[in-house]
Amino acid sequence: MSPLEIGYQIISKVERVKSSLEYVWLGIILSFIMSILPFVFRAHNADKQSGFSVQAVRISITELVNEPLELQLIHIIGFTLSMALSCCFFTLFVVAERTYSQRYLYAKFFNALTTMRRAKQYGLPHFRLRSIQNIKAWLSLRSVLRRVGPQRSVGIIITSSFLIMLTILTVVCVQFFSKGSDSMNMYFTWLAIAWSMCLSVYLLRLFTLANDINERFDSHSLLITEQINLFFFIQQSPQKKEQLIQANQVLQLSSKLLKEIDSKETSVFFLSPLVSQFLRVFLLSAFSGLASEILGFKLKLWKMIK
Repeated sequence: MSPLEIGYQIISKVERVKSSLEYVWLGIILSFIMSILPFVFRAHNADKQSGFSVQAVRISITELVNEPLELQLIHIIGFTLSMALSCCFFTLFVVAERTYSQRYLYAKFFNALTTMRRAKQYGLPHFRLRSIQNIKAWLSLRSVLRRVGPQRSVGIIITSSFLIMLTILTVVCVQFFSKGSDSMNMYFTWLAIAWSMCLSVYLLRLFTLANDINERFDSHSLLITEQINLFFFIQQSPQKKEQLIQANQVLQLSSKLLKEIDSKETSVFFLSPLVSQFLRVFLLSAFSGLASEILGFKLKLWKMIK
């Protein structure tokens, strides 16, 4: 089979997999929570002595019912608009999550091609990297599968969301250090914390999928294993020594090439290199300094992310 036929078979198998609706429902639930947040904040401030309690919720509901019809209509319109806009925003994350889930399946099936047991399990063709033609087909297939689906648009969604969450957390921290515990009595603080928590749920999922995709497409250990198998095969078939030596040289060059390409293209969490460098140097360094002051010993968390 040609690389295009194998790639088409993998793509068809991924497209037949049913998409999960977990994060769709999660987006609807989070949108509802963000829409009722003003009413929760109002109930919290209804009785400052008792704080957020059943009595405070009862007082808040009574005030809402006794308000004029015009104000009730404004509350309903605000709730509806907030629900609609939040659903539109979380729809972008659902699209990004589905794209990354499909990429993970591409990487999973691609990684199974060179293993007989897993290739048979997934119903895929199996071939070993013992000839130059197989190596060429494997490299072409890897390049095709890494670029299937939207690339730039999903990257923009993730990068923008990460920058938004980072900005929100920075503003909340500055406000907390300047006003202390009084900042928790402001609706802006509640809104910022709620949005940062909602964004962190989806970003954590996307970061985990991106890490799994990188691990599946990381072929350095596979190429080294194939080189070792070639040496064993040379001993078993001396008559094919010249052909196998050429294949081994191609595997060595391919390993060096993929290592250089992956170091340039693959950044932390599939984000842009600028955001990755900012996350690694600035954010983690600042958090390491704060944790070191609290715990009493030095932490270098920025070295955990290459």
